[in-house]
Amino acid sequence: MKKYIYLLFYCFVCSLPLFAQENGTPRQQAISQKDIFISFDCVKHLVFPVQVSDIAIGEQELVMASRVEEAPHIVRLSAQAEGFTEETNLTVVCIDGSVYTYHIRYLPESGTDSHPNIYEDNGKWQHHDYQAEVSDLHLAEFFFPEDIAYGTPGNEVSFTLAAYNNQLKVSTAKDAVAYSNLFVVDKAMNTYHITIKRGNTSVFTYNFDDQRKYTAHVDVNSEEMERCIQELRTKKRNIYSLGVIENKFELSMANLYVHEDFMFFIFDLKNKSYIDYDIEFVKCFQRDQKKSKNAIQQETTIEPIYQKDFDTKIKGKSRNRLILGFDKFTIPDDKVFEIEIYERNGGRHIKLAVLNEYILSAEPLYKPQP
Repeated sequence: MKKYIYLLFYCFVCSLPLFAQENGTPRQQAISQKDIFISFDCVKHLVFPVQVSDIAIGEQELVMASRVEEAPHIVRLSAQAEGFTEETNLTVVCIDGSVYTYHIRYLPESGTDSHPNIYEDNGKWQHHDYQAEVSDLHLAEFFFPEDIAYGTPGNEVSFTLAAYNNQLKVSTAKDAVAYSNLFVVDKAMNTYHITIKRGNTSVFTYNFDDQRKYTAHVDVNSEEMERCIQELRTKKRNIYSLGVIENKFELSMANLYVHEDFMFFIFDLKNKSYIDYDIEFVKCFQRDQKKSKNAIQQETTIEPIYQKDFDTKIKGKSRNRLILGFDKFTIPDDKVFEIEIYERNGGRHIKLAVLNEYILSAEPLYKPQP
């Protein structure tokens, strides 16, 4: 009996290294993929929750994939060959480490694409689908609630786009394909997918309404904008709690106003030294408010549409005022609006962060009538 016990104990002891070796072996796990279709006359876009860092295509002669620079969380996907029968794949890696993989096939001639675009953002942005008819005898015009950041046609030979503020002009070639699509991203990163059909339509203008009082946005060079600037010049400083002083140079926000689709940030610049401050450039961003260790800083450039009352040289012991006009916006509470000013051939770089609570407290440029 003791022999059997010793034998069992011996077998158990000998098996321990085997268990340890098995538990230490890396586990192979397949990442789930999605099957998607593409076609030669339509373009497909993939929308992710964060910025895309890497894109890999299995067969580049069949499929082209590229990141949209105006919206770096979106990938543009199009067919390089018409009617190919092979299957290839696409892998997308985002800056948060998430990985997405897809199997790509060409859409059969008799088939329909139930997913013209792929939205992986879990409702982070708004996505809209519309249909429109166009004619090669007329210029089609589309108006969107927000100004356009990016727009592309499904077939660039058949359709030509021109964007202006919130207006998209679509020209159709005489021999254009019968069906195609357009994809538009506005400056709020909301998307619009428009299926277009070529025909003898009597409708040439489409307004994707958001209950605003007017269709076309006011141009930054219009009389209305100049009237706003004249009104801003009469305003006295009403913000005293937001500023920064570094190297005897002060940057502070003096006023913040909103008027219809515009916001106006007014900054005071003070050079407290005798050395002239030559400004190389001014940049504005939306950035993360807090950055954890080893985390990737996410930022989005916010371009001013109007810049006034600004001298790039601030002489010693002098001051100046900077007016920046933007399309109206707000930011999440975990983000900040940040303005950076860089000195040319110098080290007096300065930046100022504006919290969302300041933006939400913007006053109307024109007081409402009682």
